Amino acid sequence: MKKVTLMIAALLVSVSSWALELDAAKQMGLVGEQMNGYLGLVASSNSEAAALVVEINQQRKLKYQEIAAKQNTALANIEKIAGEKLTAKAAAAGEYHQSSAGSWNR
Repeated sequence: MKKVTLMIAALLVSVSSWALELDAAKQMGLVGEQMNGYLGLVASSNSEAAALVVEINQQRKLKYQEIAAKQNTALANIEKIAGEKLTAKAAAAGEYHQSSAGSWNR
């Protein structure tokens, strides 16, 4: 479990390569973190935000699969752990995050 947490932390640091675009989209309330470990589209009418969500989620999934393979665990376990960490981080920062019921909270 400790290794999984360290791997998730490394993933969160690697996400910083998208930081400027992602941070701006989060601050504008266009995107938010979901419980499943992936980015979600809060404002469905913004095509740039939608493209950002697709790009980041593809990269996250690759990282999650890599971590799952290294830890010999199911992808769903990694997604769940990442989702918990990312939504908690978003909530603390005052950014949109999705509740377990599916509603967006800020």
